[in-house]
Amino acid sequence: MIEAVIFDMDGLLIDSEPFWRASHISALARHDVVITEDDVRAMAGKRTDEVVRYWREHHGLTHVPNENLETEIAEKVIANINLHGEELPGVRKVIALLEEHSIPMALASSSSPEIITAVMNKLALAKHIKLAYSAKNEQFGKPHPGVFLTTAKKLGVRAENCIVFEDALSGIRAAKAAGMKCVAVPEAVNRDKPEFREADLILNSLSEVTWPMLETLMS
Repeated sequence: MIEAVIFDMDGLLIDSEPFWRASHISALARHDVVITEDDVRAMAGKRTDEVVRYWREHHGLTHVPNENLETEIAEKVIANINLHGEELPGVRKVIALLEEHSIPMALASSSSPEIITAVMNKLALAKHIKLAYSAKNEQFGKPHPGVFLTTAKKLGVRAENCIVFEDALSGIRAAKAAGMKCVAVPEAVNRDKPEFREADLILNSLSEVTWPMLETLMS
């Protein structure tokens, strides 16, 4: 029985992952620290404050306040979402499919509430998404299951009857730790990595989702 579907956001509903990579690289470059896109990819799905804390500790930036770097990165991401953000393939199809079957939808993201609001506005999701919740409100970010468990609780549904759609490994692990089924839609560069097989199902895009597929997943 499917009681609810919970979506991740960045890299799943909107093409914002390149914005994140560019923003992290740019923010650290201002302090003469060079990181690569792969360095940022390795942090995908984690909260910005946790990623920034890692950069500071591993690149000798402890003299730079965590909040300063986090704010700089977030502001650049929001600006890019507003100017250039685009919905990823299959988003409307999945929303229509779930609405057809009266399945409540929620969004559970590691991004801050401000970035979630920017994406919700950009993609006009408010009339479809029953709840949008940030892991910033949790003690721990993904891969800890807290953000998904709290989302299920707020929806009034059982975790084991939820399907999570994720693109990042930390999110997949959070969903599985929450006892939920997880459909992974990884970035192409990650699609063949064996660790992504921890998900219950791997798709190339949300366009591939069908109702029988979701029913089979829960059977």
